[in-house]
Amino acid sequence: MSIKSFWRKETDWSSATTLRGSPFHSTAVTDDGVDDPKGPLGLNLLYSPSEPLIDLIFVHGLGGGSRKTWSKTSFVAHYWPQEWLPRDPAFRNVRVHSFGYDSDWVKGKDNCLNIHHHGKSLLGEMSTSPYLGDAETSIVLIGHSMGGLVIKKAYMLARQGATYETLAKRFHTIYFLATPHRGADLAEFLNDILQISFSSRAYVADLERSSGAIQSINDEFRNYSADIKLWSFYETRKLSKGVFSKFIVDPESATLGYREEKQMPMNADHRSICKFETQIDPNFLILRNALASTVNSISKLALKSKERLRHNQVKDLGKYLGVSEKLEDDLIAVEDARMSGTCEWFSAKKSYIKWKDFAPDAASVLWVNGKPAAGKSVLAGYVIDQLHNTNVVCSSFFFKYGDKSKSRLSACLRSLAFQMACTNIQVREMLLEMQKDDIQIDNDNERAIWRKLFLSGIFQTKFPRQYWVIDALDECVNFASLFDSMLAKLDESIPLRILITSRETSELRKHFFDLGAHRFQSERISITDTLPDIKLLVEAKAKFLAVKDDENRAALVEKILEKSKGSFLWTVLVLNELSNTYGEEEINQVLEDVPRDMEPLYQRTLELMSQVTGGKKLTKAILTWATCATRPLTTEELDGALKLDIKDNFPQLEEGIVALCGQLVTVDKFDQVQMVHETAREFLLNNDLESEFAINKTEAHTRIARACLTYLTGEEMKPPRTGSRGPATLTSGKRAEFSLYACAAFSYHLAKADPLASDVLILVEKFLKSNILSWIEVVAQTQNVIPLIRAAKNLRAYANLCAAERSPLGREMQTIRGWMTDLIRIAAKFADALITSPSAIYSLILPFCPTESTVYKIANPGRRLSVVGLSHSQWDDRLSCIDFHQGQTSAVCLGDEFIAVGLSTGTVALYHATSCQEYKVLNHGEAVRFLQFKSKTGLMASCGMKMIRVWDIRSGEVYYSFQAPQRPIGLAFDNNLLIATSYKNYLASWDLDKDGAQRPDRPWNDSGEDMNTSSRLSPCAISISMSHKMLAVAYSGQPITLWDLEEDTYYGTCGKKLPSGETSTYRVTALVFNPNPAIGLLAASYLDGELVLLDPFDDKDLESFRANCHTLAASPDGRLLAGAAGFGTIQIYEFDTLRLLYWVKSSNFYIKQLAFSTDSLHFADIRGSQCNIWEPAVLLRDSVGDDSSEGASTSFVEMVASETKVKISAMDLHPKREVVFCGKDDGSVTLYDLMTGAQVRRLYRHKSLVRILTCWPQGDILMSVDMSNGIFAWNLKKSQKEGWVAEEMIFQSRLDCGKSIIQVLPSETARKFILSTRESDHLWAINGQQEDERTHPGNPGIRKWIQHQQSPLYMICIEGAAARIYAWSDWSEIASVSLNIDVMGLQLKSVIPYMSGRRRRILLELSERNGSTTTRGLHLLDASSFGIEKNPVKEAVSEATKDRKDADTVSVREETAAAAAVSIPLLGPQLAALAHCVAHLIGLDGAGKLIFLDTHSWVCSADLESLGNSSISYSRHFFVPYDWFSGIRDIICAVAQRELLFARNDDVAIVKGGLEYAEKVNVEVEGTETKGSEGLVTVPAGSRLT
Repeated sequence: MSIKSFWRKETDWSSATTLRGSPFHSTAVTDDGVDDPKGPLGLNLLYSPSEPLIDLIFVHGLGGGSRKTWSKTSFVAHYWPQEWLPRDPAFRNVRVHSFGYDSDWVKGKDNCLNIHHHGKSLLGEMSTSPYLGDAETSIVLIGHSMGGLVIKKAYMLARQGATYETLAKRFHTIYFLATPHRGADLAEFLNDILQISFSSRAYVADLERSSGAIQSINDEFRNYSADIKLWSFYETRKLSKGVFSKFIVDPESATLGYREEKQMPMNADHRSICKFETQIDPNFLILRNALASTVNSISKLALKSKERLRHNQVKDLGKYLGVSEKLEDDLIAVEDARMSGTCEWFSAKKSYIKWKDFAPDAASVLWVNGKPAAGKSVLAGYVIDQLHNTNVVCSSFFFKYGDKSKSRLSACLRSLAFQMACTNIQVREMLLEMQKDDIQIDNDNERAIWRKLFLSGIFQTKFPRQYWVIDALDECVNFASLFDSMLAKLDESIPLRILITSRETSELRKHFFDLGAHRFQSERISITDTLPDIKLLVEAKAKFLAVKDDENRAALVEKILEKSKGSFLWTVLVLNELSNTYGEEEINQVLEDVPRDMEPLYQRTLELMSQVTGGKKLTKAILTWATCATRPLTTEELDGALKLDIKDNFPQLEEGIVALCGQLVTVDKFDQVQMVHETAREFLLNNDLESEFAINKTEAHTRIARACLTYLTGEEMKPPRTGSRGPATLTSGKRAEFSLYACAAFSYHLAKADPLASDVLILVEKFLKSNILSWIEVVAQTQNVIPLIRAAKNLRAYANLCAAERSPLGREMQTIRGWMTDLIRIAAKFADALITSPSAIYSLILPFCPTESTVYKIANPGRRLSVVGLSHSQWDDRLSCIDFHQGQTSAVCLGDEFIAVGLSTGTVALYHATSCQEYKVLNHGEAVRFLQFKSKTGLMASCGMKMIRVWDIRSGEVYYSFQAPQRPIGLAFDNNLLIATSYKNYLASWDLDKDGAQRPDRPWNDSGEDMNTSSRLSPCAISISMSHKMLAVAYSGQPITLWDLEEDTYYGTCGKKLPSGETSTYRVTALVFNPNPAIGLLAASYLDGELVLLDPFDDKDLESFRANCHTLAASPDGRLLAGAAGFGTIQIYEFDTLRLLYWVKSSNFYIKQLAFSTDSLHFADIRGSQCNIWEPAVLLRDSVGDDSSEGASTSFVEMVASETKVKISAMDLHPKREVVFCGKDDGSVTLYDLMTGAQVRRLYRHKSLVRILTCWPQGDILMSVDMSNGIFAWNLKKSQKEGWVAEEMIFQSRLDCGKSIIQVLPSETARKFILSTRESDHLWAINGQQEDERTHPGNPGIRKWIQHQQSPLYMICIEGAAARIYAWSDWSEIASVSLNIDVMGLQLKSVIPYMSGRRRRILLELSERNGSTTTRGLHLLDASSFGIEKNPVKEAVSEATKDRKDADTVSVREETAAAAAVSIPLLGPQLAALAHCVAHLIGLDGAGKLIFLDTHSWVCSADLESLGNSSISYSRHFFVPYDWFSGIRDIICAVAQRELLFARNDDVAIVKGGLEYAEKVNVEVEGTETKGSEGLVTVPAGSRLT
C-alpha cells in the first residue's frame, strides 16, 4: 500500500496532519450529492445583486477547495459565502466569487506550480471575468492559509504591470485567515513526505519558514501595502487530532506586523477559523462583522456617486414613461395598515412557496382571490415586503377604481417597467437608450407598451429573477388585454413570476382558466385564513376602547370577530367608529349598523349590477335566498329552490351567481352560496334602499316559505301508501338536495311570512294533513328532534299573525293549532324512538298518542298496530306520579341522569331521569332534608339533621360521611367544595379534593360591623348562589341581607319597596337567586303573598304582584321561576319578567319542594307521600331559541291535572288467555277483558296494595298477596252470562314472618303451594294451612321456584349458582344441580321454563343484587340436567295423584340427592351479548320466541334456537313510551300469544299487531368458544347495536 493511501482528502491545513490509523485520524465528511464537494477550479460567481458595488473573492489554502474550505460539512447550507452572505442585508450590494486552484498535495500530479503561478492565475481570471473585468466595483479578497499568500502575490503582480493598473486600483481590502506570512513548520514535514513518495509540489516548498518565496513576497508586499486595508485573523487554539495538538500557523507567522494592519485573534484552530456551524457562531460573527464594516465603508462612497447618477437617470425615465415618482405611496399605505404578525399564514401556502421558489412544476402566475374587503391589498403588501426582505427584485402596482392614473392597464405596465429600471442597471440602460433614440411611447396603448417596453426591450436583456405583484385587478377597466395579448403568450423561459390579487368575478375566472393550468394557479383567501389576523388587529385596538373591564373587553372582541366574517374593511371601519363611542348601547348600535364607508362600495356594486341587461329575475331570486335563508345553501340546494321559486332550470348556476351577483354573493370552497359579509345583507334589507335589488323581508320570507311548502306538499314527500315502511327504508337518497333545507327551515320563514298570503295558508293546511309524517321522518333522520319543537313554536307565531287577519275558528287555523301542541309532545315523548327508527312515525307511534290528538286522527289506512284499553284522550303534562307508601317525601333533586327523592324514613329513592324508572334505593339513616347532585359526576350529597353523606350513585356506596352543622337549612356544591348552611348563621364546608377535609366555618351576619361573628337572629329564608358568589338571607323584621361569599363580607340589603321608599321588613317565605351568572336577579316571596323580583346588587324592586307562593325554584338556565301556591298549585313564570307562563292544579296536598331538571325541560314537586314529575309543553317550546317569533308573546297555559287515584300493582293472565287479572294499590283484584282491555268487574278486595297475583294452572283458583302478607285464595267460575267470576273464597290468611312474600308457586297436582320470602320458604296446603317451613339465615339472595318440567310431582328451587329438586309430597330434596354460571353481584330476577320443539329449556334472568331491576345477565339451561330417576316418593299422595303418577314415565337417576350434577349453560357468549340489550324479559309468544323490552324501551323478540356464533340478531318491533313505566320498580306486563299487555296506571294497555313490524338488530359476540352444538361455557361478551 502506498503512503498516499494513508491520507484522507481534506480542504485545509488540518488535513495534512490526518493519518489513517494514527492518533490524528478523524471521520470523513459526508456530502450532499454534489458532483464535486471540493468545488470547481478558477473564478466562480456565487451571487450577484442587480447593482453590485463591491466584489468579494474567497481564495482557499493548501489542500483546500473553492467550496470545501468554506463549508463546515459538504451540505450546501454550510457554504457560507454562497448561502449566508447574500441573505444578509449588510451584503445586499455585494457580488460574491470563489477562486479554486490545484493545491491537492496528496492526489495532485507532480508540477512546478508555486505561489507565484497561483497568484498569476488569480489575477488573470479577475481581469478576464465578465463580471469583474469592465466593472468599477471595489474588490475585497479573503484568503485562508496559503490562499492569503496567493492573494498577496496577485496584488503585487497587478501593481507591477501596466496592463492591470485599473484593476489594481480597485483592490480595496485583503483579509488574511491564518495565513503563514513567515512560513509554517508543517510545510517542511509535508515536503519530506512528498519526497518519500517520489513526488514534489513547488508550492509546498514555498511555505517552509526559510523559503525564498516567502521572504520575497513579504519584502515586496511592504512596498504596496499602504494603498489597501489589511485584516489578519490568527488561530489561538491548537489543532487536536488524537494525541497530536499543534498550532498549524502560529500567531507570529499569521500577522504582518504593519502599523495599518488590523489584527484579530479567533477562538479557533486552523480548520475552524474559516468553517462555521451556524450563523450565530461567535467566530463567524467576528469575521462577518469585520467584512460588513468594510462593505459599509466602501458602499457609502460608491453609493453617493452612483446614487447621484441613478437619481438623474430615474428622473429622466419617469418623465419618459409618464410615471410619478410617488410609486411607493400605495405600498406604504397597505404596509401601514398591516399589523405585525398578520398575513404570515400566506407564507406557508404551498402554492405561494412553489411560486416564490421558481419551482419547476409551479405556474408563473399565481391568482390570489377572495371576497371584497378580505384584506387582499394588505396581503399583497405583505408579499412585497417578504420578497424585499429576501433581497429579490419585486415590482408592484395597486389598481384603484375611479382613479384614471391607477385604473388602466397601460399605467400598470409603465409603472412595472419603471420599477424594473430603478432596480436593474441593464434594464435602466436599455430604456435610457430607447429614450436617447427618441422612441415614442403611447401612454394609453397597453398593447404597444407591452410590445415596445417588454417584448422588444426589457425581456431581451439579462436580468435576475423578477417578481411582479399586481393588486386589485378587478378594479382595472381593461384587464382583458393582460390575458390574451400578454400572459397567454409570455415566454416561460423569462425569469418572471407574477402574483395577481382580485375578487373572483366570472369574467376574471374565465380569463384565468383560458390561460390553462400550466400558466396559472389559484389560491382563495378563506375566513379561516384571515380570522387570526383580524383577531390580532381587534385585540390591539380593543385596548383603547371605552369598556368596563377586561372581561367586557374580551366579550366585545369575540363579538367583533364573530361579526367580521373575515372582512378586514368592516373590522377597521367598525373599530374606528368604536373608538369614538362610550356607552354600551352606542357600541351595540355600531356593531349592528353598516359602517358608513362601506355603503358606497355596496351602492356602486348595485349600480354595476343594474347595468347588466339580462338575468335580473335570477339576480333578485339569488339575493333573496342569500339574504334571508337561515343558512348558506349549496349550489345544488339553491338550484332546487329556484326551480320551485321562479320555475326555471339553471345548468350553470355557479357561473350565473358569480356573473350576476359576484360582488355581493360568493360561492365558497364548500360550494355554499352566501353573502360576502353581514353588512351586505343589512344593506340590501335596508328599508330606505332605493334599488331594484332591495330586499323586502316579509316578501322574501313569504317567497321562501312558499317554495319550501311547495316542496313539502309535493310528490317526493308523500308518505308510503301502506304505512308499513320498514325502519331501514330511507327515501332521502331519492329526494332533491333542497329537501333538507325545506324540512329544516320552512317554519322559520312561515313565521315571518305575510299572513294575508292565502296560497301559503292553503299550502300549510295541505302539508299538515298530507305529508307531515314524512317530514317528521326526515327530521328524525338527522338524529335531532329539536326542529319539531322549533316548528311548533313557529307555527304558533304564524297562527298569531293570521289570527289578527283571519277567523281563529277557520278549518286551517284549527289544524295549525292542533299540530302546535302535538309536535312538541311527539318530540318529548318519542324522541328516542324517532332517532332510533325514524319511519316509526307512520305506524308505531301514532297508536300511542291520545285519541283526541290531531296526530292520532291523521289518515293512515295502512296502520295495523293498535293500542286498546287506554282511557286517556288528551296529552298529560304529568310525566309521572310516584307514590311512596313507606313514608312521606321530604326532599327532591334532579341531576344529569337521575332523580333523587328523599323520604322521612331516611331512604333516598333514585330514578332514571329519562324514563322515571326506579334505579336504586339508598339509606341515609335519618329523615332527609336536602339532596344535591354534583354536576357531571356520579356523586350526590344527602343531608339530614345529624349527618351529611356523599354517595357514589353507581355503586350505592358512601364516599364521605360528615357531621351536619347545627340545624342545616341549605346544601350546595361549589366545584369540589360541599357547602351546608346552618340555622345558626354560618357556612360549613368540606373539600372533596382533599379527602373530605373540613374547612373552617364561615360565619355571616346582618351588618358589616363585625365580620367574625354570626348574626344572633334565625333565618326564615335563604338562597345560596355559587354562580354569583352571593348569599341572600331573610330574617323576620329586617330587609333581606346580602353576603359576598367571595370576599366573605357583608354586601348590603335589598327587598321590596314600600310606598314610602323604605325597604319592606315583612317576613320572607322563600328566596332564590337566578342561577345564570349573566342574570343578576333575586326572587323573593313574602308572607303577605307578594312575589317580588329584585335587582339585589342595585337594591331595586323590578316587579311585584300577589302570587301567594310559599316555595320557589329556578331553572338552571335562568329562564324560569317555579312557585308553589296554596294547596297543590304550581305556577311557572318567566324569571326576568315574572310573566306567568303556566299554571297547574293537582291534588290538595301542601307542596314542600320544587326542583328543575338540569336541561330546564322538566320539574318535580313533592307533596305528602308523592313525587310528581312534570313536562309542560310550554317549557319545551320556550327552550328553543329562534328569532322567528321575536316580539310574539308566549301564551299562558292553564290546566288541571287529572288524579290517578288507583294504579295496577300486579297482573296475571288466565291460563286459557281469555281474561287478565289485575291487583291494584287500593287492594282490589279486578278482571279485565283481554280483547278490549276494558275493566269488567272487581272480584274481591284486600285492605292494602296487592303485590302478587297467581292463577293456578287449571284456571279455577286465583291467589293474591298484599303488602302485609295477607293471602287470599278464591275459586273462579265461568258462566255464560257473566263470564269469569269469583265464586267463593277458599281461604284468607296471613304469613307472619317479618319479611315480604316475593313469590307464590302453586301445584295443581299436589294441591299445595310455596310461599317464598328472602329469608324463608313455606309449604302450604290449599286449605290455607302451613305444612312446613324452612329458613335461610344470614343474607341470602333471591330464590326462584318453578314446577319441574318432566313431572308435576316435583319442583325446582334455583338459588344463585345452584338448583335443587324437591318432591311436592314431603318437600324432600331429590337431587341438586350445580349451575356453571357467574352470579357475583347479581341475583335472580325471573326464571322462565319453556318448551322448544321437544326440548325443555329454562331461561334465567339476573339483575343487580339489591340494586336496579334492569337485566344484567341471561343464562339458558338444558332441562335434561334436572331429570328425575326412579326414587320412591316418601309421602303418599291422593288417589288422583297416584293415577297421574302411574301415567307418567319417570326416569330414575343413579346418583343420590347428595351427588350434585353440573349444568353448563347453552349459548353462553350469545346470551351474554344479548343481555347487554335487555332491560326486562316479558315472556314467550305463541311461536316460542323470547319477548323482551330493550334498554331503549323497544319491545323486541329473539329466537333463542337460531342464535349464531360470532354474531346474533334480534327483531325490534315497537317503542313503548317511557312514562308507561315511570315511578315503578318492576315493569308489569305480559304476553298473550301475539299481543302484549302493559299496566298503565289503572288501565291495561293491549298492543295488537305490534309484533308484525320487525327491524333486524345485529349484536356482535366476542370471545366465543364453541364446544359442540350445545353446552357453551359462558364467557364475557360485548354487544353493539347496528
